[in-house]
Amino acid sequence: MNYIPWLISAALWLWLCLCLALPAHTVAGRYNISFAQLDTCDSYTIKEAGYAYRDFFMVHTLDNNQVNNNKRLHLKFYVLTSMDAHILLSVTNRLRPNDRVYEIVIGAGGNTFSAIRTAMGLRRVSTNQDRNLLSVFEPTPIEIVQTQDAELFVYIPGFKTEPLLQFMDASALTINYISFSSFGTNTARWFYDCSFDGFDKEISKETPALSWEQKLLADLIYQGENTSVPVNLTSIAFHFQARSIAYEQANALLRTRMHLMMHWQDNRLRWDPERYGQLKSFEHPRLEIWTPQLTVLNGAMDSLGEALKTYELRVFSDGNVTLYASNLELSSWCVDSARNWPKEHIACDVELGVLRQPSQSNIILKYERQRSPIAPNEHVNTPSDWTIIGLSVLHLGNDSASRYSDQGMLQTMAGDVAIEFMLQRNSSFYMTVFYMPLIACEIFIILSFVLRSTRRSALILIALLIIAWGLMYITRHASPHYVPALMSDYKIIMIVSCYCYILHICIMWLERYPPRNKAPALLASLINSNLQRCVLGLRYADSNAYCDIQEKPWSHLAKILNNLSFIGVCIAFAVMNVTSGV
Repeated sequence: MNYIPWLISAALWLWLCLCLALPAHTVAGRYNISFAQLDTCDSYTIKEAGYAYRDFFMVHTLDNNQVNNNKRLHLKFYVLTSMDAHILLSVTNRLRPNDRVYEIVIGAGGNTFSAIRTAMGLRRVSTNQDRNLLSVFEPTPIEIVQTQDAELFVYIPGFKTEPLLQFMDASALTINYISFSSFGTNTARWFYDCSFDGFDKEISKETPALSWEQKLLADLIYQGENTSVPVNLTSIAFHFQARSIAYEQANALLRTRMHLMMHWQDNRLRWDPERYGQLKSFEHPRLEIWTPQLTVLNGAMDSLGEALKTYELRVFSDGNVTLYASNLELSSWCVDSARNWPKEHIACDVELGVLRQPSQSNIILKYERQRSPIAPNEHVNTPSDWTIIGLSVLHLGNDSASRYSDQGMLQTMAGDVAIEFMLQRNSSFYMTVFYMPLIACEIFIILSFVLRSTRRSALILIALLIIAWGLMYITRHASPHYVPALMSDYKIIMIVSCYCYILHICIMWLERYPPRNKAPALLASLINSNLQRCVLGLRYADSNAYCDIQEKPWSHLAKILNNLSFIGVCIAFAVMNVTSGV
């Protein structure tokens, strides 16, 4: 029995040697295809989700080495995926939804069936219910044969010798293109033109000839010299059309929206139109040439840094370049220095300049004055309560040789421009809203002098309430940094209202509860003065009125106070209205 351990050791050594001699990559799956064999193939990977045929391959109909006299097409490839391996055979690579094609789907319905369709996603003509044909761990071979008799066969070599799918087409298609796809979020990797099985000249990625536009694009990018600054570029012409102006007084912020167009000359980008299909101008989203780094020197918020974030470029054959920025939104600081709310007139600037490298020369912005900044028959939207009354473009004068100050702040240089917007608040609105209550209060206070008792006090109290309401709303709209003239008018009306109410109380007291003491002689002589009574609109003191004055001097004093206050209030209102512009 001593030979048994020896036999066990020999068997273990033999098994270990076999394992070391057999490379790991030669291990094959159920279809007898190893990953080492797939190294001889070209591959195509589908990473984008969704059902779409994005890339097409041309079928080699002449030199396909597996086509014989009885076959029109013979293709073989391999796929790694969990389900939904879609193969499209078509006559053209520009398909419409209902065009006739051959669409072969292996492992559809969650790897539960396979089918042939004659339209993309429609018209199933052959079905097979075999399950689990696909796997992400081992490649699945797929072989497609189209005979001269218009029969289409789909095989899975290694699964069974009979065709997996078969279709007889009375009007057979001449296959020129093939494409691959998947479904949903599923990914797939295809292997084709494999030399180990002899199918190495089947299909190739379509490489159509470059169009005139593609050739010109490539040449312009090359001639642009890595978006470097054009030689001898000293100025850039520009013009604009204002579309929207909004001024936020509380934040000292001006928001501008405009269409901006800039022009400059780059002689490196010249071309002969006859060499490019008579193209005299060109634009393309992938065009990479030098563009100016326009900045708002007094920019705020999102306008700090480069202002041109999205734009369109058009290059002309003579080297002229046009940059168009549609609905360019700029934010800049603008402090309201006018202290006459709600009749302010302010000038807000949008300062523009071109950033440059220290070694580059300064680039001047030239405004094309022959073009109107506001298009004919166009309305500039003013979403705030400010309107445009004037617009101008000014050149900023500064002898500074550097774009940045010693503190690292942006500063103006020679060649910079300022777009100046003259703005005016919509004062007519505020005049209507806030001056009408003032006029109403003046009327109520003046009418109160001809009334007595509770009606007089009611009018005065109504005027006080209106004034208090107006002051409350003024604080919501007026600037808190100073006292506007309109608020001073409200203050005067409130003081006059309070005075009139106190006067009303005094008159009521003098008429109903007069002092029992005799009036002083000076007061009596003042009451009896005919000049004063004429000025105040009272009757002259005849014999009967004289006796009445001597007996009841205090009621006459109340009349004098009332008329005298009426004249004084009217004068105060007239002066206030004239100075405030009511």
